[in-house]
Amino acid sequence: MNISPVILITGASSGIGEMTARLFASQGYRVALTARRLEKLETIASEIRAAGGEAFPFQSDVSEFISIEEMVKAVHDQYGQIDILFNNAGFGRLGWLENLDPVRDIKAQLDTNLLGMIYCSRAVLPHMIHRRQGHIINMASIAGLVGTPTYTIYAASKFGVRGFSQALRREVSIWGVQVSTIFPGGVE
Repeated sequence: MNISPVILITGASSGIGEMTARLFASQGYRVALTARRLEKLETIASEIRAAGGEAFPFQSDVSEFISIEEMVKAVHDQYGQIDILFNNAGFGRLGWLENLDPVRDIKAQLDTNLLGMIYCSRAVLPHMIHRRQGHIINMASIAGLVGTPTYTIYAASKFGVRGFSQALRREVSIWGVQVSTIFPGGVE
């Protein structure tokens, strides 16, 4: 029986998510990589396996509730547990509010950056609460601390991540589940 911990990473096809997957795999974690771009996930998973790690790629869109439910079930079926959820999926479309498209720029950002993170957390919590352990890590941004012009919707989503994380931390700590928030500045 493999007792290595399992990390589920959303938005794992590039950037911080990809590098997090590689780092955790190198530390002995079983890594579940999820994002919309399956081909990219499969490439990363193959490279992790070639380096001696264990990786499970699964295509998912965190802006779709059904996709999240399928993702968590698939990872749980594959590994039997989820020790860490890294809610990393997100994007920013910056611009003056009056120029942002209501669906493509506003709704899509809120659905991915905020609601996706909430739904992913909700989906893994029953497993973590049952085991009385787990860690949810939510990716915010410096924009979740300071709102600036042209960042209105992105900042709103990241301020939401911050508030949600603070409340969830207090809500689930009694069950042995930890909640952390990361506030990076700009990255490639």
